Amino acid sequence: MRKNIFLFAGILAMIGLVTGTFLQGGSLAQKILFLIGALALMLLAYVNHQKMFLVIGVVVVLSAALAFWDTALLIRYLIFVGASIIGIGYLFKINFSREDKYWPIGAFGLLLLAAGFATDAAVYSVLFNVFLGLGSILVAIYSGIGVFLYKNKIAWIWLILNIFFSINPAINIEKIFG
Repeated sequence: MRKNIFLFAGILAMIGLVTGTFLQGGSLAQKILFLIGALALMLLAYVNHQKMFLVIGVVVVLSAALAFWDTALLIRYLIFVGASIIGIGYLFKINFSREDKYWPIGAFGLLLLAAGFATDAAVYSVLFNVFLGLGSILVAIYSGIGVFLYKNKIAWIWLILNIFFSINPAINIEKIFG
C-alpha cells in the first residue's frame, strides 16, 4: 500500500516535470515544478531501493535547486559532475554490478545529464542539447531494461520521462543544424 502511494506520487511528479517543459524556460513556475518533481522522484527511488535512480535523482535535484541561483560555470561542473562521480563511485563500492549488470548504461547517461545541467545553454547550445539528449536517451534505455527485464514498475516513470526529455534537445539540435 505504501509503495503504491509513492508510485502514484512519482507519476504526479513525472506529470509535473513534463508540464514544466512546456513553461517558459527559466521561469519561476518551471523551476518550482522541476524542483518538486525531482525531489518526489528521488524520494520514490529511495523508498523503493532503486540505487541507480536514486543517484540520478540526487543530481537532478541538485540541478533543479541550483537553477534558483546564478552560479559560475566551473562551480556547476564541479557540483554536477562531482556528484555524478561520487554516486558512481558509491555504486562501484557496493558492487552494484552484482545486482544490475546494465547499470553502466545508466551511469553514462547520468554523466551526460550532469554535463548538460552544468553547460550554459545560451553560450554552448549544441553541447547543452547533445549532453541532455544523449543522457536522457541512455537513462531511457536503462529504464527500459528495468521495465522489461527486471519488471520494475518504478522504471516506467523514468522511461517515459526520459523519452520525453530527449525530444526537446533533438528538436533544438535539428533547428540549429536543420
